Amino acid sequence: LGQALERRRESSLFARALGRPGRDVLTTPGETVELSILFDSVLRRAARGVRFYLDGSPLAEVSLGEDREEVVRCHYRVAETLRGLYQVTWKVLGPGEVELDPPPGAGHLLLHVVTEEPVLALPAAMALAHRGAWREAVEALLGRGWAVFVYDLAETDRSDAVREALERHGLDCAVLSLPSSEAGFQTLGVDFRPLFLRTALRRLHAAGVPVVAAVAAGKMHAAIAGEPWLAPLSPDGFDRLPADRPHLEALEARARAFVSARDRSGRTFAWRLDQLTRTPPVEGNSVHVELDNRKAREAVFEAIEAARRHIHLQLYILDEGYFADHLAVRLIRKAREGVAVRVLLDAVYAREGLLGLRNKVAQVLSAEPGIEVLGNDPIPSTDALSSLALKHRDHRKLLVVDGVRAFVSGRNGGDVYYLGFDEVPVTDATPHARIPWLDAHAEVEGPLVTEVQRAFLAAWKRSGGTLEDERSLLPPLAPLGDARARLVLSEGVEDANVLGAYEALFDGARDHVFLLNDFPIFADLASAVRRALARGVRVVILTGSGVARRGDRTFFDGPLHRELFEYMTKARFEPLVRDGAELYEYATGPLPLVVCAGGEVLPYVHAKLLTADGRIASVGSANVDATASYWEREANVLIEDAATVAVLEGRIARLLERSHPVDPESEAWRGEAGRRALVARLWPEFLYS
Repeated sequence: LGQALERRRESSLFARALGRPGRDVLTTPGETVELSILFDSVLRRAARGVRFYLDGSPLAEVSLGEDREEVVRCHYRVAETLRGLYQVTWKVLGPGEVELDPPPGAGHLLLHVVTEEPVLALPAAMALAHRGAWREAVEALLGRGWAVFVYDLAETDRSDAVREALERHGLDCAVLSLPSSEAGFQTLGVDFRPLFLRTALRRLHAAGVPVVAAVAAGKMHAAIAGEPWLAPLSPDGFDRLPADRPHLEALEARARAFVSARDRSGRTFAWRLDQLTRTPPVEGNSVHVELDNRKAREAVFEAIEAARRHIHLQLYILDEGYFADHLAVRLIRKAREGVAVRVLLDAVYAREGLLGLRNKVAQVLSAEPGIEVLGNDPIPSTDALSSLALKHRDHRKLLVVDGVRAFVSGRNGGDVYYLGFDEVPVTDATPHARIPWLDAHAEVEGPLVTEVQRAFLAAWKRSGGTLEDERSLLPPLAPLGDARARLVLSEGVEDANVLGAYEALFDGARDHVFLLNDFPIFADLASAVRRALARGVRVVILTGSGVARRGDRTFFDGPLHRELFEYMTKARFEPLVRDGAELYEYATGPLPLVVCAGGEVLPYVHAKLLTADGRIASVGSANVDATASYWEREANVLIEDAATVAVLEGRIARLLERSHPVDPESEAWRGEAGRRALVARLWPEFLYS
């Protein structure tokens, strides 16, 4: 068999079956990186594994699991002694003792390890050019001890062409390819390239890479202008950089300052958050995270009733029902007492300002003197309809009272978010729509409230609202607790701050991570989970059911699209379980009002909650999906306080005690495998990803 395979090794089809190199990697010692090759399906079924080599020395052997994914990943913690460029190659391990080298010309990927040297980013267009003085400028920088890499933002991957061009120029450096076609979501004609570039450079900074200069033009130049460690350089003037000694020395001094700050930080959570979100922490806060729906409702209503000057409420969804009625009564009463009430609802999902539609609760509120209601980012006519208008929504859920107390939440305005599991009677005939969800909010007092207020006011003005005296809405706030926290805002399309915050927590964790969410995990975050697992971090995911299930795992009556959503979400989590993550399905446990089959409910988990190492937590509006990562406006509170997080993780541990661990070998899980696979293939990602 080995001889037969060897004879066919030179054929182009078989060469592809033996693997193609994945992305080059630029990093620093101590970081955990993913080295990968892409496998065609021809040989995946027969191969038993892949052995990776670093400059010809065996690095790791990766067995092919049951899933036999197209990408074979090797996670490697970069040795502290590594410096410079290394070739990563591989052998395919066939049946028995058969080992197959890829044919000559199959290529390799590069691992570029830097430490303290200044790093320059060059666009692929410059490398692909046949002429230009840039080559001499690069040589001069290399002679001064700089490192160089090339980035490419083409629609499709053209790493091979860029590598060939670099070879013609006599250069050997990493190529960071960022093709839009492989972004992990459909861009729908929106140009995300500037954001992809800025995010990639921030990730390098978080990993400790001292990138201090990047050659860029047009929108790319504008996207990285203002980054604290980075100087954007014009392609036209780049060739003069080596002769501009003051500028060159200033960049080298910037690299030294970066390395000093990096080494002092120890690359903690705070360092990674600083680089990936550019959001400063605020000291002196009191933060409480609430997972109980009844207690959350009571806290929100108590805060509203205590208002004396103004109430600012922002919601993505506001549905009619018990909660909305009680909310409306309280807001109307406060308005009649002279409290200014401003309510901001998403035009699309709350149906307030979409093609003339009005939200019924909003109609009642806006009829009351003293209450203003606006549709956030309205779409008044079909002329304003577009993919961008429908996807770039404001997903934040905020409540600010008198500028001194704030709630940053995952909860929309509706009964499923604010009724407790022990308040709703459940029989086998109860529909999914009436069963509560598990959710979370952060209640904040202290100086961070000012940042929440500013976020609301900015959204209010963006949607056409006016403010007579904005300064009076931002009272000075003294410290009111010991918690250090930061409000991480994503504007959607323009930045990926919340995605960066989640990556910071996964990449900074050393012991454990708890994730509570029930949305299809985005590819970049799945990679961050794998890096954490490779470091030996325990990753526990508490998810739910897109359509609530009875204790015997049968579905309550619910919409078909939510059942399909359930299969897609679980399909995204399944590979992570096989890589070592622990997946639990939340269960309420027995309750007096629950008499359905199995005696308990497995509800939906709408919480967006992440904790790491008992030291840091994130809670707010952002899910772990592509929509939250790149499309919608989001708001999360990052709590950097061990005492607060310890209490929260204790609560999570109690939730896990009554939840059901997912066993991928169980009959129940395997019984839905076909449906998960089918939905994962057919789901229309242009609608949601």
